[in-house]
Amino acid sequence: MKVVMKNAWTAIGIPFSAGQCILLCVINNENSPLEMMRLTPAGRGAVAVILLAGQDALRVFLKHWQGKTPVRQRPVFGRLQLSALNSEDKDLYEEAVAHLTQENAVELHVHGGEQVLTAVETLFSQYGAVPVNRLNKPVPPLTPQALQRETALRLLPFAPTERTAQILLDQYHGAWDGTWNPKTEERAFLGKHLVEPFRAVLAGASNAGKSSLLNAVLGFQRCLVHSEPGTTRDTVCVHTAIEGFPVAFVDTAGFRETADDLERLGIERSRQSCRQADLIVWVVDPTVPESMRPVCPVSNPAESNILICCNKKDLAVDPKIDLAVSALTGEGIETLLNAVIRRLVPHPPSPGEAVPLISDEQCR
Repeated sequence: MKVVMKNAWTAIGIPFSAGQCILLCVINNENSPLEMMRLTPAGRGAVAVILLAGQDALRVFLKHWQGKTPVRQRPVFGRLQLSALNSEDKDLYEEAVAHLTQENAVELHVHGGEQVLTAVETLFSQYGAVPVNRLNKPVPPLTPQALQRETALRLLPFAPTERTAQILLDQYHGAWDGTWNPKTEERAFLGKHLVEPFRAVLAGASNAGKSSLLNAVLGFQRCLVHSEPGTTRDTVCVHTAIEGFPVAFVDTAGFRETADDLERLGIERSRQSCRQADLIVWVVDPTVPESMRPVCPVSNPAESNILICCNKKDLAVDPKIDLAVSALTGEGIETLLNAVIRRLVPHPPSPGEAVPLISDEQCR
């Protein structure tokens, strides 16, 4: 295999500046096996490039191509049928630009979404095409440090905030030396949520003001609010950020005894959300006697991450609960947000500090 650099976009009239080239691999052996390769880097992008190369590359490609037959260095526009060989659905197509880089190598420019790329690779794999990396070499085993850097680079395009992007950049530049200690073990939980948000579930009795509280946290009316108990029937998930860390707040159906089948289904979903939560914000209505309040429905509350919050501070307070807010007036909302992020990220990393992105098992 010969590896050369080529600016393929200029061939179809899209000018690129100097240095904006993609890697083009040309397989010269006419009897070479069928191989496919992603030429564009990992991450989000509008357009992706896939190379199909090998003895039967053009024949396999034309079996699913609708459009003019590509010729050397003359791109053509058409549609690629993505249906499986034994599928009755033949109406799944992807518009693409194709051209022949060699007699046995077809370069495809398709939509950059991962689902499209996977569908194209799945199609060609049915003909025995083997995916290879850019240098057509097996990937050597990675050290923990190298795996950390590779993971950081893979996650970086999906960082939802500037702060998490900076933490990922620090890890890519070698902030972690690959050793585990109590501090890095604590930070590993944060490493799982630099892209995927923490889940903070608002749960509690019906009419405790959970939906109103979520609206107050967000600063706009996202959830329907009504004085009738049982208004919220399904979970409502809204993404935001606190101090630069991504958090998904989940509003849930209130807990109470009810004969309404639909509401009971909502309450069951509330229980499931509590089991999956990184933090449960248990909202208490102080106007209801303590003996009539529901108990947080987790298997072992003493070991769970639960933050008890007393709402409706404008009406009453519970002296046993330190955290009190008013969704109506907004009083205490900042205190609540500070309490939430301190429970989720008790020790935020300073610039350049290590945050493991891989597990202890992956280091062994």
